[in-house]
Order: sequence, then C-alpha cells, then structure tokens
Amino acid sequence: MKTVLSSLILASTFFVAVAGFSQEAKESKPEAKPPTTKVTGVFESRQVSELSAATKQIKSLVIKRIAPHGTLVRKGQSIVWFETSAPEKQLSEAENNLRLAEIAMRESEFGLEQFGETQKLDKAKAELAYQIAKQDFDNFVQTDRERQELSAEFSLKSSRASLANVLEELVQLEKMYKEDELTEESEEIVLKRAKQSVESSQFRLRDSEIRTKRTLAQTIPQSQAQREESLARQQLAFDKAIRSLEFDRQRRSIDFDKSKKKLEKQRNDLKELREDRKHLVIQSPEDGIVYHGKITRGRVSDKTNTLTGGSTVTNEQAIITLVRPKPLLIRLDVQEKDLGKIKVGSKGTVSPTAFPDRKLIGKITSLSYIPLANNKFDGLMTVKLGNDEPAITPGMTCSVEFESETAE
Repeated sequence: MKTVLSSLILASTFFVAVAGFSQEAKESKPEAKPPTTKVTGVFESRQVSELSAATKQIKSLVIKRIAPHGTLVRKGQSIVWFETSAPEKQLSEAENNLRLAEIAMRESEFGLEQFGETQKLDKAKAELAYQIAKQDFDNFVQTDRERQELSAEFSLKSSRASLANVLEELVQLEKMYKEDELTEESEEIVLKRAKQSVESSQFRLRDSEIRTKRTLAQTIPQSQAQREESLARQQLAFDKAIRSLEFDRQRRSIDFDKSKKKLEKQRNDLKELREDRKHLVIQSPEDGIVYHGKITRGRVSDKTNTLTGGSTVTNEQAIITLVRPKPLLIRLDVQEKDLGKIKVGSKGTVSPTAFPDRKLIGKITSLSYIPLANNKFDGLMTVKLGNDEPAITPGMTCSVEFESETAE
C-alpha cells in the first residue's frame, strides 16, 4: 500500500513538472512580426520652378555662363547668361526686313488705288461695247431691216420701170422712124442703141430680181442672225468682264489683306524679338537651389552635367529647375505586387539611403492605380523632417517600410 502511494505521488510530480515546463516554453517563445512591404522613393521639393529662356522669336541660344549645379541663390540673382551676338544679328535683320515690308506695303496701297481706277475704266469699256452691240441690234430690228427690205423692193421696182421706159422709147422710135424722113443709116444706129438699152435694162432687171430675192430670203435674215449672235456674244463678254473684274478685285483685296496681316506679324515679331533681349540673362524668381536640367518625379536628369558654357539650348528647354530645400515630399515608385498592400493614409517608416540610421515617419497622401510604366505606379507621401545635419536634399532616395494592410 505504501509502495503504491509512493508511485502515485511520483507520477503526479512528474506530470506537474512536465506541464510547468511546457507552459514555460510556450511563454518564452517570441511573438511573430506582422508582414511588411518595402517601397522605394525619392525626396521631392514641394515647390519647384522650371526656368527656360522663354524667348518667343529666338529659338536657339548658346549659354555663355551658368550658375553651378547645387548653388544656393537668392531671389533676383542672375543664374544663366546667354551669348548676344546671334540674337543681335537676328534683331538687325528683322528691323531691315520690316522697313522693306513697309515700303512694299506703301507700293501695294498705291497699286490698289491704281487698280481701282483701272477697273472703273475697264468696266466702262465693257459696258460701252455691250451698249454698242445692243444698239446695233435694236437699230436693225426696229429700222434697218425694214429699210433694207424696202430698198431691195424699190431697186427691183426701179429696174422694172427703167426697162419699161427704154421699151417705150424703142416703140416710139420705131413709130417715129416710120413717119419721119430720116436717113436709113441714122435710123439703124438709133434703133440699135435703143435695143441695146432695152437688153441692158432687161439684164439689170434680172440681176435686181435675183438680188432682191436673195436679200429678202437670205441676206437680211442672215444679217439679223449675225447681230443676234453678236449681241449674245457681247452679253457673255460683258458678263464675263464684270465677273472677272469682281474676281480680280476680290483677289487683290485678299492679297492686300494678307500683306497687311504679314506686315502686322512682322511688327509683332520684332516687338517680341526686342522683348527677347531682356531674357538673355535669366534671374532667379525666388530663393532656392540650382538644379541643372529638368527634374522628373523628383529625379535629376542624367544629362545635368552637360550644361556648361558653350552649350546650345532651345528657347523652351528647361535649363534650370529651382527647388526649395524645404518642405519635402516623398515620391513613391510602387510595384504592382505591392499596390494592394498599402493605401492612402498608410503610415510608413522612411529610411534615407544616405542616412539609413535616421528613421522618419511618412504618410501616403495619394496613390495612383494607373501605371506609369511596366510594373510601376505613382504614389506621394508627406514626411516629417528633423533638423539633423547634414540635411536631406531634394533628389535623395529612400526606402519606406509599411506594415501590410492585408496582414491579420
């Protein structure tokens, strides 16, 4: 009995020890950390100003001198100087071209006045030619045709009367010769001449009959048809002349207006060119740090160091980006696989690449779900900067660690 009790006590002690060891092991096991998401970013100034030559007529410029990259400048300080020889030559040529254009415009104005007077004469000439043709036609149908018909008939009547007269004379001579005591030789001569006159009158009568018939049947109708055609052609010529004069006037007016607009453009271009001279030195619009070239999403261009004295730039090219050192934002490059693990409002721990021991706190303020490039999405976050030295400057990179939003 005593042995059994001892065994029970020993077993109980063993189980208690094992249970205690298990509980201690369970309590000493470290808790698992929640999963995190790391995103790369770049410090970006809240306030940036891209500076270019901003000239309108001078399209290409050569840098004479430029403030070094990273220079801290004050408002109004000169930071870029351009060569002036080429712009001065361009200005001189523009002034000469404008003077020539103004002379050409005065000539054009005088030519337009002369053109207007010439058009009046041409219009009067066309109207006169049309009125002459119209009057000729009216005269013919109202008077001349009837007179020609009467003239043809009268000519035929005269020929007939002439023949009748010479016939009558011949008859009278023959009677008279039978009664009078004239010599036979004289009688024959007179009768012969009278008969010839009769033959001539008969021939002329026949011609008159033919002419009269042709005049009434052909010549007069043809003459009227010709006048009708001439009037119709003259009407077309008049209409064409008037239309051509109007078209010429419109073309001349349009050309003149184009010349005026071209001259006005030359004047404006010259005015802009003179204004461009003021931009041959770029001054800082505010306090800031000089960054050469264009900053894209907080990152400095790879071609920054190529801008030196002698570099050629365009009038719209960003030569300098002036940035304020504070306050700064963080521009995020979010990979697609991490897009669902963070959201607007998420806070993260920021580790600057240059100073990994500094830990800053940032908060996402915007997040785009439209890709910037393959597997890259844009994000923006605010960050609280301390006063530690050396200072964090725009363009420095960092990594941001977030606790995944999907973690339990």
